Amino acid sequence: MPKLSDRYYTGREVQRKLGITEPALRNLVNQRKIRKITPPGKQYGVYLKEEIDTYEEKWLAFLAEKELPKTTFEIGKISDMEKVYDIAKRAITPGTMTAELRSSWLEANPESCYVVKHDDKVVAFFHLLPLKHECLMQFMEGKIRGWNITADNVEKFEEDKPVECLAIIASEPDVNETTRMYYVTVLLRGLRKELHKLGKRGVILTKIYATSETPTGIAMSIHAGMEAYGPTIGKRLTFILDVATSTSFLAKSYREGFSEWQKEHSQPPKTNRKNRMSPNSDQTKTPA
Repeated sequence: MPKLSDRYYTGREVQRKLGITEPALRNLVNQRKIRKITPPGKQYGVYLKEEIDTYEEKWLAFLAEKELPKTTFEIGKISDMEKVYDIAKRAITPGTMTAELRSSWLEANPESCYVVKHDDKVVAFFHLLPLKHECLMQFMEGKIRGWNITADNVEKFEEDKPVECLAIIASEPDVNETTRMYYVTVLLRGLRKELHKLGKRGVILTKIYATSETPTGIAMSIHAGMEAYGPTIGKRLTFILDVATSTSFLAKSYREGFSEWQKEHSQPPKTNRKNRMSPNSDQTKTPA
């Protein structure tokens, strides 16, 4: 018997596929650009895959033709942290981590933040913060907050060393939805390449965690391929990306890079001495 999932997407799957927030999806439904169907006996609506796939093609074609801002993707620098802090204050919460604290994270690991810039101004950022396990779990359980994460808990990305990361992502809120989506797309596209590089260097990335209580932050986490992790912490939802098993494009890119590293560093099987060719072996004797 066919399943609903064979023909329909859930709301979260549509958000991830189109890279939009829940309010943006609701607007598309209200504008009758996307049709929402609530099957008999079901509480939540679903979306016909064929219609969503068609809409995605039209949306991507629209983005390709639209004059979008010219942007650059870069590894964040300490000089960028004031602008990162400014975005975080407006997009996440006024009580977010200070620029000074974020700078101390970068001093501990200079590769732990990525930014997108437009006209030399940061418009989106992604902290990929490798943390000691105890500190990370305390954060995910709500026992500490981001401003309690000190630099001595930040790990480095090193070859053959397993690390778990906390993801913190945000984009410029004071732009239209199309531009904001574009900034996030550039950010995640650049992050995908950086994860591939980390894998190729032999960094063992195991899991990526995140929390969010804003609709945009939740949508970004879903768009990045993260899944629900555990119970909510107050209003905050928790997310996880298991790098080894996730079908996310980010995890796949990392695994491809790590596979290259494994091939380069795999040891050839040792030859058994008894099987080696030698002048006295039967294999070297000529027929009498």
